[in-house]
Amino acid sequence: MNLALTLITSFQSEWLKKKRSLASWMVIIGSVFTPAIMILIQVLRPKSWPAKYLTPDFWEVYFKNCWEAMAILLLPMGIILSISLIAQLEYKNNTWKQLHATPQPLTTIFISKFAVILLMQLQLFVMFNVAIYLSAIIASTLVASIPFPTEPFPLAYFARQSGYYFIDSLPILAIQYLLGLHFRNFLVSVGAGLVLMVTGITMISWEYSYIFPYNYMILHHVNKLPAVNIHAWAMGWFSLVMIASYILYLTKREKG
Repeated sequence: MNLALTLITSFQSEWLKKKRSLASWMVIIGSVFTPAIMILIQVLRPKSWPAKYLTPDFWEVYFKNCWEAMAILLLPMGIILSISLIAQLEYKNNTWKQLHATPQPLTTIFISKFAVILLMQLQLFVMFNVAIYLSAIIASTLVASIPFPTEPFPLAYFARQSGYYFIDSLPILAIQYLLGLHFRNFLVSVGAGLVLMVTGITMISWEYSYIFPYNYMILHHVNKLPAVNIHAWAMGWFSLVMIASYILYLTKREKG
């Protein structure tokens, strides 16, 4: 009971801290950016869209179109920047020693900080799905020639596919969390993350690209390796990196 209460209190404290960073705004901007672009495209070039809105698989195709830029570039980059910002809060304010002086175990600090990151990721996914739906409705409202989608909204499909993308993003979350905790310089964690992201993109055509932890969202989006369970690989990488990050955090001599 005391452990649960300590975790809740620590989580609340970390949640308040992140409000002082740009990470919260990045979640909002990241969730609406692609749907806003989709609205703009439909308003400026409406000719091909009326027929698309009347197809039986409109929502599935529209969902995949919205996820293309997110899976390949925007979401990995957003994860790299936002986690680096959150992890660097203590370094920036020079408060690591003050945090470790509080009566809470190191495990609680480690878990509560990552729990904030997970919840922010969940927020982004929920808001992004809502924004995808609204963008189609707004476009059909703004452009007279674009009809309202005739097919029922496939909530189960959106939830299932978003769940896969969420799982596939976990290795990136874990690696960036490790980098953010162990490097004082913000540019080091961001630079390393960007190098890893670009490396993953360049090797995506390789038949064994599924072994690289930054590739799973792209592979799921293009469905390049249907015979390989990339989601299991993502969970494996996530588990290994989180265990390594936890051990390194506990054994690190200088914690800030």
